[in-house]
Amino acid sequence: MNYRDLKQIFRELKSTFPREDLTAHIIFTEDSFREPYSPLSRTYRISSDNKAFWPNMGGYSIFSYCLDGTDQGVRLDYYIAGERNISGWEVENCYILEWMQDAAAIPCLTRTEQDDGTVCYFFGDTCIRVRESHENEKIRLEPVDGDQTACDEWMELSIDRVYGYCTLLERYLNRISIERMEIRNENR
Repeated sequence: MNYRDLKQIFRELKSTFPREDLTAHIIFTEDSFREPYSPLSRTYRISSDNKAFWPNMGGYSIFSYCLDGTDQGVRLDYYIAGERNISGWEVENCYILEWMQDAAAIPCLTRTEQDDGTVCYFFGDTCIRVRESHENEKIRLEPVDGDQTACDEWMELSIDRVYGYCTLLERYLNRISIERMEIRNENR
């Protein structure tokens, strides 16, 4: 999807005052930068809950997080070509995480521990391999790799897509964990 379409979708969503927000990855072209950067270094995660997408908002900002962890909380609206910077970073591609193939199948996941210490999550026609850890009673997933069936063929997922699925999996797993704790507390 192009950035203009993403922006329109986020604006339409926020005009309905939803309870849930959407998350997107924006990947910038290699030639947007003076030196070469990996795909993860050129991919930023944004939420629809930014001032730029709210109707009648007094300010205008898009805060984002680079997937490689080097550029956190950056005002992306200052860098995107066509926002505040005419000759800024050009968008190569963008997509909404919640709309990725099999995102709706995450509640039906299967979790399998591997001999190498990684964990595979299977949902729909998608398999994501991660390293699991716990931080402040929350599950954290470090992406390793992933595959997905498309047209009856297994295809390797790009690392930014694996990160996207990890984001969705973390949300789901941590929400389920909180709900289970609440039920246990109610039953005491």
